[in-house]
Amino acid sequence: MDALDYSHFLAETCRRDPEWASALRAGRVDVTPSAEAVRADWNCLCDITETAMFDRAARQLRMRQQAGVYWRLLQGLEPDTATMATMTVMAEASLEASLTHHFRSQVALWGAPSDPRIAIIGMGKLGGRELNVSSDIDIFCVYGSDGDTQGPRVRDNADFFTRVIQGMAKSLDQQTADGFVFRVDQRLRPWGSAGRLVLPVSAVTAYYEQHGREWERFALVKARTVAGDLSLGESLLAELTPFMYRKYLDFGVFESIRDLKQKIAAEVRRQGKTDNVKLGEGGIREAEFIVQALQLLRGGQLPDLRTPSMLAAIDALIRHELMPASVARQLRADYGWLRHVEHVIQAESDQQTQAVPAEPERRLVLAQMLGFSEVEAFETTLQQTMQRIRHEFTQFLGEPETSPTASNPISEAVIQRLEAYLLEPQCERLEAVARSRLVRVIGLLGPLLSRYEAPCTDRMLAFLTTCLRRSAYLALLAEEPTVLQRMVDLIAQSPWIAKRLTEMPILLDELLGLRVDQVLLDRQALGRELQSRLARLDPDDAEALIETLVQFARGQAFRVAVFEVTEDIPLMRVSDQLTWIAEAVIAEVLAFAYRDVEAKHGRPVGAEQDSGIAVLGYGKLGGIEMSYGSDLDLVFVHAIDAQAETSGASPIEGGVFVQRVVRRVIALLETQTRFGKLFEIDIRLRPSGRSGLMVIGLDAFAKYLDEEAWTWELQAFVRARPVAGDAALSDQLVALRRSVLVTPRPLAQLRDEVVAMREKMRTHLATPTGSDAVNLKHDAGGIVDIEFMVQYQILAHASQYPELATYTDNIRQLEGLVTTGCVQEADARLLSDAYVRYRRSQHHALLAEQTARQDHSFAVERAQVQALWATWMINH
Repeated sequence: MDALDYSHFLAETCRRDPEWASALRAGRVDVTPSAEAVRADWNCLCDITETAMFDRAARQLRMRQQAGVYWRLLQGLEPDTATMATMTVMAEASLEASLTHHFRSQVALWGAPSDPRIAIIGMGKLGGRELNVSSDIDIFCVYGSDGDTQGPRVRDNADFFTRVIQGMAKSLDQQTADGFVFRVDQRLRPWGSAGRLVLPVSAVTAYYEQHGREWERFALVKARTVAGDLSLGESLLAELTPFMYRKYLDFGVFESIRDLKQKIAAEVRRQGKTDNVKLGEGGIREAEFIVQALQLLRGGQLPDLRTPSMLAAIDALIRHELMPASVARQLRADYGWLRHVEHVIQAESDQQTQAVPAEPERRLVLAQMLGFSEVEAFETTLQQTMQRIRHEFTQFLGEPETSPTASNPISEAVIQRLEAYLLEPQCERLEAVARSRLVRVIGLLGPLLSRYEAPCTDRMLAFLTTCLRRSAYLALLAEEPTVLQRMVDLIAQSPWIAKRLTEMPILLDELLGLRVDQVLLDRQALGRELQSRLARLDPDDAEALIETLVQFARGQAFRVAVFEVTEDIPLMRVSDQLTWIAEAVIAEVLAFAYRDVEAKHGRPVGAEQDSGIAVLGYGKLGGIEMSYGSDLDLVFVHAIDAQAETSGASPIEGGVFVQRVVRRVIALLETQTRFGKLFEIDIRLRPSGRSGLMVIGLDAFAKYLDEEAWTWELQAFVRARPVAGDAALSDQLVALRRSVLVTPRPLAQLRDEVVAMREKMRTHLATPTGSDAVNLKHDAGGIVDIEFMVQYQILAHASQYPELATYTDNIRQLEGLVTTGCVQEADARLLSDAYVRYRRSQHHALLAEQTARQDHSFAVERAQVQALWATWMINH
């Protein structure tokens, strides 16, 4: 079907405007005009001084441009995205031209205002650059500040700008013999229809701070400055960002959406709009609600969700895996098709409607215009499309399903405890919304908590008490019963997890759809994730840096713990993840500290290509065996000229430079935040221990290891590896470690010194004689015995088998000792199995917040390890 046969508006335009009809026949309307060309046409109107002439010229220009849009749309000459972009530019340009015209008119009467800045904020489809072909333009207007005009006839700025906006709106939306330009809707301004047409920026920010309502957050998601002083509008929207996007998860948006949807549904039923592609069930509005809900929910943490564009927001949701990619793409396709149907409906008569025609003849014509030969095929496609959107809407935003445990019996003790909690003062003082959320969560908790002992209830209520200050978390639990059940199960098994959640309720988000594959990230992926978070910060803000690092480190460790408790991640992978988290944090802290000192004093000599500082990890960090809450054993090494001065305006010696960097690193890592410290740092393993320099030059380090290091220091060096800093220096440290380990040593002396150090440690750290408890780390046959035996074997045999100097972790070192024939496979397997079992037990004890002293369930393993110790180290 031809566009002229379908669209009454196009046929009438051809009749009334022969010049446009001629352009149509010549093919000059077929090409989508550039944004610059559209704006240029509107800019030409700004020189018209007579308002009546301006209004008529604006309507004639709009009719010609609008006819071109409809022609290209109906003939399939451009995609809907191009159609919406053109409509958006037309709206922006017409607003700018009308604003300019009426501003000049008022200046001619009253003089210029003391602060001439005025901005128009576009909302809805205009803000999203996705304007319909026949749509209202939703706006609200702001001016810079109060004052008076400068002319001989004085008006205050408020009155001046009100007259400007009244004239601007009338020039655009008044229906005349020439038609209209755009219907202007200003009801989304502060205080709505009861409020002033234009307000100073200070009054707008005060309104949203004091009186902003939930539905206004949804409206502002699509806010964008579209005309006037763009910097004024953008600065205002930046100030309103905390109102729109909460720093923490805000599942209260679901309640707001249901509220809005119920009102719209009632209006649809009242006006009989059930066959409406926008407002009907499964229509455009529901697709928008899904996306906007996720934007408001997560936009506080993910800045690229803060976009007024629906399509850009969907792309961001896919990137962040907040919606399955297949679902998101289908939603985008269905949304796009409904927008196309909406456009074609509106193109018939240039009417703002989204209703499918009821008359059979018009319905058939619409179907044919959309490419369907029969009405039934169109209706089937429409129904299937809206059903898919409706399904996603009810799945995501519908009422939560009944908890599968709702039918479980509830213990009387739990009922009494929960009822008593609701009567506590802090619960009774809650506002109505927060109180209703709490009551709903308490109702869901009864059957869940009844499955566990009383301490689980205590932990859960401690967490809820934390949430009372930020009831969005209560909304999350009320909206997501599966998350609530998962949380109860986890805190019943692990007080450590319960404590982390209570300290940082934001971790609750990690329980929402978290999968094992999202937890098992390699070192590079963790680094990229951390860098993406830090990229949003002021690069000089140390406080924000540390808080972000703490949230990252604790959040990632929490993820790992969730799946370790459920035994979905093996011990070795747990240690890998915890080690790589620490490495990523150390790397960023070192980089920040270095930049901080360099900014004050310039770059040191010897660091032209890289930083010239590297960090060696010892112990659990070096051995890739980190646990929850492990200390970081660090040694700092540099390759900088210690005597030469730095290159800055305030130079210092290179030695002083590296000392300041390292002190800054340690201070940052041990900074106390509201979420605790990043890590406890131990630098006693540096050369000469507490009396030594905090950072040592590479040559001095090599000399110390060669000439002065004690045997226990060489043992520690067996587990050392570079974890951050200068890449070339790190390579040199790897080579140095290899060189030190392959140095031949008198075996008898080595063995005696290892045994002597072990006996000294037992004296100070092992369980006292006569105690029934067992310390799996320090007692005979425990973890330290295994580590000492492995270290001894590496130091004893690496000179003959240099490949033994490759790895730093006990398990692979034992494998290497078997491969080289230095130890028997059965002995190595015995030690490996015992070592893994001991460490797994330690992890479980830590997550259960039990003491490190265990019962006698490892008696067999301990006896076997002690026997091997005697064979290798005593009776050899």
